[in-house]
Amino acid sequence: MSNWRKSKEYRHWRIKVIRRDKVCVICGSNKRRQAHHKQDASYHSTQRFDIENGVTLCYDCHRNFHTNFKRSYREKCTDYDWSNFICLTDYLRKKLKE
Repeated sequence: MSNWRKSKEYRHWRIKVIRRDKVCVICGSNKRRQAHHKQDASYHSTQRFDIENGVTLCYDCHRNFHTNFKRSYREKCTDYDWSNFICLTDYLRKKLKE
C-alpha cells in the first residue's frame, strides 16, 4: 500500500494508542489528541502498527516536538529522539516549578 496512513490498520492503531494513554503524555491534556510514532513509521515499517511504538500527544505538544525539537515533520524520528524530548520536557517542567 503506497499510503499506509489511509489504511484501516493505521486508524485502528491510532484509536488503540489514544484509548490506552487517554491523555497527552507530556502535558496531560485530553484536547485534540493525536497518536505519535516513537520510531518513525516511514523508516520502521515493521513497527508501524505496533501499539508500543505509539504515544498520545495533544496537538500543541505534537507540533512542539516536530517543529522545535525535530525541526520538521519530515525528519526521521527514533526512540532516542523521543527519550531526549521527554528528558528535556521533564527538566523544563521542574525549572518552571522552581
